[in-house]
Amino acid sequence: MEETQNHHFLRPLHPPTTAYSDGYTTGTTPESRNDFNNFSFRLVFIACIALVSVWATYEASKGFSITIINEAAGDTFAGKRFHLFYVSNDQAIRLILERSEFAENTLYPPSDHHPKKTINHVTLRLSSRNLSRPATTVSGERDSEFVIHLSPSIMHEKNFKHSMFLAVQRGMARIWLWDGQGNAPVTLINGVVDYISSLAVNGGAPAAAAAGAELPEYSGSGCWKGTSDPRTVAGFLNYCEGKREGFVRRLNQEMKNNWHENMVDDALGGMPAKTLCNSYHSSRRFSTSSI
Repeated sequence: MEETQNHHFLRPLHPPTTAYSDGYTTGTTPESRNDFNNFSFRLVFIACIALVSVWATYEASKGFSITIINEAAGDTFAGKRFHLFYVSNDQAIRLILERSEFAENTLYPPSDHHPKKTINHVTLRLSSRNLSRPATTVSGERDSEFVIHLSPSIMHEKNFKHSMFLAVQRGMARIWLWDGQGNAPVTLINGVVDYISSLAVNGGAPAAAAAGAELPEYSGSGCWKGTSDPRTVAGFLNYCEGKREGFVRRLNQEMKNNWHENMVDDALGGMPAKTLCNSYHSSRRFSTSSI
């Protein structure tokens, strides 16, 4: 049974309680003043809630709609835990919005002059069966619609909240990331997604290279093709970002329309990626040997 929620729907406000009197009195008493103050407080409180609701509606209208689907609902452990911690309290919706904002701010400059990917709808779906990976992100049936498929195995993990955080962050990073009309190398795309996720885990700080991760080799078209480990590619991207601030944002903009091998060089300001790949290689070897 599917459970869906949309973040732009607002729950109705409770109407104020109306007090009645059996007659008329002259003057005021402490009790009547207290009643008046309580009633005024209620009016102000309700007015504040109404203003917040109007603001929330306005903010939601600028974004995208969200649907949460729990295919593992019923008597399953994963379905119950997902409903309790993420559906019943709207935590899944808040998590999507927060991770979406982080990915968007990482991939796009704060200026509105740069084109952004159009996102109209995001669906977070907890599958009824275990998937080969914790989460996968695919395009929806219509343009600008995306689906993040979650494996119920996430809900069985000891630190399932951290796993959910990573799964949604990776999903939203992939959704906001241009991919050269599907022509960019998969290893590079996965590396950018892992780079964004590592920043999120570390509170926006650069991620350290994964311990024991293989070093990338320059394969003639980019050292991001010399490894299948996205953590290694993420480390190289972080190194490039340190050398040329804004590199990841420029690379994302370059991949908007298509893909060619010189895009990384262009995003580096004309510096050959091979040069940075070799220097990153040397720095990693030095740090490893020092340890």
